[in-house]
Amino acid sequence: MWPRGSLFIVLILPALLASDAQTGGKTLALRYEAPSGFRRGIGNPQTWIPDSLDGVIHVYPFRPFHGDLADEFQRTLFRGWISASYREDSPFDQPTFRSLNVKGAKAAVAASFKNLNGGALREHLRVAVLASERVALVDISANSPHAFDRHRPGFSRLLDSLHVVENDPPAARIPR
Repeated sequence: MWPRGSLFIVLILPALLASDAQTGGKTLALRYEAPSGFRRGIGNPQTWIPDSLDGVIHVYPFRPFHGDLADEFQRTLFRGWISASYREDSPFDQPTFRSLNVKGAKAAVAASFKNLNGGALREHLRVAVLASERVALVDISANSPHAFDRHRPGFSRLLDSLHVVENDPPAARIPR
């Protein structure tokens, strides 16, 4: 019979110590200033909603990614990573792409596009942020081009403040 806690050391501790070589065991997070004129929603991804309820910002956490960010983003817009109820269903036009500077990121790309969703024209801006072979997304949409323009200051505040931080993993506690 093994001493109490030994099973944890044999089975769990190696997994905790097998840290990602790219981040040195640290986790990545996308930080930003709260968008003015928006309130924090509940759940994951992080959600921000204006009082007028005619737009939404979703901030998706970092996920592993291996490949060419610009190529993958231009081909797929990472649609599969977006919550189903906010995923574009019928593109109205071709996206326009541009690079962004995000502190702590290896690269960041933004796509602007319009989408017909249930017959209504929605304006979108999606940002993919690459750091340490992981990608985080910011997905911004508004119920109309007019609503998008009205909320632009809040969107801009969030986007201008984006930065990547590394967090140390919580210390592993070994039971005695």
